[in-house]
Amino acid sequence: MLGGTNDKVSGFAGYALCRHKLNIESVIALEMAMWHAEHTLDTTAEPGRVWQKVAEVAAWPEWDTELAWAKLPGPFSIGAQGTLKFRTEGPRAFRISAVVPERSFTTLMSLPLAEMRHTHSQEASAIGTRMTHRIEIVGALAWFYGWSRGRHLREALAPSMRKLAQVSSGG
Repeated sequence: MLGGTNDKVSGFAGYALCRHKLNIESVIALEMAMWHAEHTLDTTAEPGRVWQKVAEVAAWPEWDTELAWAKLPGPFSIGAQGTLKFRTEGPRAFRISAVVPERSFTTLMSLPLAEMRHTHSQEASAIGTRMTHRIEIVGALAWFYGWSRGRHLREALAPSMRKLAQVSSGG
């Protein structure tokens, strides 16, 4: 069912802390601070089946090991707003910021002085589908969230992707 996996993890793609006086270069550096993690997995599941699973928000907890529940009251489209609950946190609002049907989508969640982006993308592969899940945290406190949550977020990617491959394959 599963092909090769590929983890790309970069702790802090760039961050800056102002030690002395605040200047415009420091502000720009803080705004550009970013942490990210990414996992890619090949599965025998057909691309249409994978898309069906990722576009059905209420079904996200079936494959995302970190979610207790997820709700999207309207259609799966750009600008749609929903709510989800991680198993270890309270409910959080999210917004769908990008959708390319059958190919990719991005959700955004606001954090104090930062934003978390989840991008799911897929493409046909020799065995079925190549799926990638990328998490980015951007903003002034990206370094903090990367430090405090990054390891957990990174470690949850592979199990969730394996579960998505499994449920998309009918297993």
